[in-house]
Amino acid sequence: MPRQNSAQSNWPMWPPPSDAEVLKLAKLASKFFRFIHPNIVKAVVDDTEQYRSEWREGLRSHDISPETYLWEGSPCVFPGIRRHAGSKEIAIFKGKAERGEEPLSQALQLDDNDFPKQVWSFVFQGRKFSKSGPSGYALAHLADHKEYKNRFEEDFDVVGPDPSPQQLFGLYTSVANTAYVPTNLMKPTDFAGDFRNLLMRKADSLYGDFCNLLPPWLRIRDSSDSDWAIESFEWAEPVGTLDNIEVFLSFRNDTINRLMLEQ
Repeated sequence: MPRQNSAQSNWPMWPPPSDAEVLKLAKLASKFFRFIHPNIVKAVVDDTEQYRSEWREGLRSHDISPETYLWEGSPCVFPGIRRHAGSKEIAIFKGKAERGEEPLSQALQLDDNDFPKQVWSFVFQGRKFSKSGPSGYALAHLADHKEYKNRFEEDFDVVGPDPSPQQLFGLYTSVANTAYVPTNLMKPTDFAGDFRNLLMRKADSLYGDFCNLLPPWLRIRDSSDSDWAIESFEWAEPVGTLDNIEVFLSFRNDTINRLMLEQ
């Protein structure tokens, strides 16, 4: 008997949510997103500008493209640190494989999703992140920062030559590219494009006056649909104060300088 084509499937075809239903979901969820206060983002960006030239040279000395992390007005907090990707890098990160002489691709250090949370931890706890976040909430990245299945061409207008997902590693620790989301909500950043675009436009409305959320070869798309206008949604007030920002900036600057010297 002929074999069934492995590409065929007997799974039922269930209808996806309609555009109207996705909009309803966004209306319900928007007020639960917690964006960090613009004053905190501005403090990080202003501090980065003091060291930007020095850090760009440091990255370049390790064969890392500075534009990957430190474009003009970049809100990247830890330039040179990115999320591990693929089985080999995960094994290296967990100490189950040797890094060898081959350098990491466009990175000083790999991470397991701790470094994007450091600024939040210092702001609210005055100390380094210790694997425990706000109860019932998880950190979400608004724009993709990894190579695998990166949706930048789907999500943004590409306005520069030779785009590559590797050039988006700086979004991993970007303080303007994260928000805390309730864990009992489906992560909209993983699904509907209109919802992802809404959140990026909201972040840009908070931080865009003093920094560039994306590298210069990308632009956030405007929405021509008034139903998806930022003002049509209910938003929580941005969170956090500057009380612990100097302690945090000292920690992150020491971390970056140490990594550049160690390599």
